[in-house]
Amino acid sequence: IFGPDEAQPLDVEGTRAAFEAMLSGEVHPFYEATSPAGAPPRRMSVEQLAHGFLEVANEAMCRPIREMTQMRGHDAAAHVLASFGGAGGQHACAVARSLGMTRVYVHRHAS
Repeated sequence: IFGPDEAQPLDVEGTRAAFEAMLSGEVHPFYEATSPAGAPPRRMSVEQLAHGFLEVANEAMCRPIREMTQMRGHDAAAHVLASFGGAGGQHACAVARSLGMTRVYVHRHAS
């Protein structure tokens, strides 16, 4: 579902190359510049970087749910997470886990 006619697969090698460029151009230089004196700088793999992006996305989805439920005096863990949309299934379990929820409803038309 990528490309102009939505018929191309995910470009794994292109994605890997972009993440490697980000690591060498931004992430690793940042760690080198901010490492304590005498300590080796932290190194990160492409997979760790990708996982970090997922964690940030999941937290961005959790925050408004958490704020809305707590603001109204409810415990999110007592509810069922409704998952929908193109990437809903990719994030649903991690979001539910972060909110303390044990059940996820995936709409039948969700992709």
